[in-house]
Amino acid sequence: MKFNPFVPNGIAYPGMFIGRLDEIQTIEQALFQTLNGNPQHLLLTGERGIGKSSLLFYADLVARGEIEDDHTNFNFITVSTDLAGISSQVGLIKQVARELRSKLRQHQKLQDKARKVWEFLSNWEVLGVKYNARDDELDPDELLDDLVTICDQLIGSEQFDGVVFLLDEADSPPAAANLGEFVKVFTERLSKRGQPHLLLILAGQSLLISRLRESHESSLRVFQIVDMHPLEQSERRAVVQRGISIANEKNERKTAISDDALDLIAMLSEGYPHFVQQFSSSAFQVDTDDKIDIHDVSTGAYSENGAISQLGAKYFSKQYFSKILSSEYRKVLDYMATHGDQWVSRKDIIQNCGVASTNVDNALMALKSREIVLADDARRGFYRLPTRSFATWILAVGRSGREDFFGDSA
Repeated sequence: MKFNPFVPNGIAYPGMFIGRLDEIQTIEQALFQTLNGNPQHLLLTGERGIGKSSLLFYADLVARGEIEDDHTNFNFITVSTDLAGISSQVGLIKQVARELRSKLRQHQKLQDKARKVWEFLSNWEVLGVKYNARDDELDPDELLDDLVTICDQLIGSEQFDGVVFLLDEADSPPAAANLGEFVKVFTERLSKRGQPHLLLILAGQSLLISRLRESHESSLRVFQIVDMHPLEQSERRAVVQRGISIANEKNERKTAISDDALDLIAMLSEGYPHFVQQFSSSAFQVDTDDKIDIHDVSTGAYSENGAISQLGAKYFSKQYFSKILSSEYRKVLDYMATHGDQWVSRKDIIQNCGVASTNVDNALMALKSREIVLADDARRGFYRLPTRSFATWILAVGRSGREDFFGDSA
């Protein structure tokens, strides 16, 4: 048995973090600006599996000084949480406040040296009986003002460089949660109190931009938008090679990997870091001779419960199988997948997907209503898949040549 270094089910640790130099430099610059009183809040956008959560984790480590950048060893207090399941602004504020309170409890030096902050925090918790009330009984403006006061006093204690809030899954809350309003009011109130040492880093799918705009039209002006793209070919290979190096540092039996195996993982993943990790992990798992070759990658990808099955179960199989009972509808998706997430005309689909025009029309109508495909509002008769990662997975399933790939589990 050997240690498998790849991380298909969670956040990649820093040693596996490759191909995001521009994004890392942007984060380090944002932290440096915040340290010097001129924060530039960040909005990380991209598809699922593109590495947003891993980048947030990296930002957390740098902000806390666990990883030094080239110039500065930061000492921010960080509050990291995700907003999945949040449905209201009160719920949003309570979630952020709970995480802040939990983080502050871990800092003994704050209790010893910043008594004013700690006393306020303790009173906030005692008075916080009201925070156990139903959300519709609470005043979000009052809660937000409490949160501003705590951050104000915390920054004023000079025990830290400032506060960094890292909010993942920020696209999850509905527009009714008023995330954009929270961002705008929170930052403005702190600024009016003369406290510029606070940084917000939000991460979510591209829907996040419209959600923020819908909540507060000017909230986007607060952010620098960082749109994350798939890794380049050389970066994909480097991720795999770094994983193999980590494995060889831990295992007595060393593992090698062939160039064509590297190329196949790079091709199958299309540059999505989560996909790279999943295909690499599965190939490493099935290897029996300590030399990962193209057969290992293929077996790991297409076997029962292999990489494609795992990715489908986590992200896509409901869209492709459970919501679609017709094989002809899937043929429409299969053809659209060859275009990635680019727009495809109805005429093009009819000519090339092997399905009668009437059935194509029925398919597009059904797929659109289920939000499996998107229609172009500016051009009639143009459609696309919602994400390139969905297209990548469909193409991988097609290479398996198995209609029953997910069996009864679909």
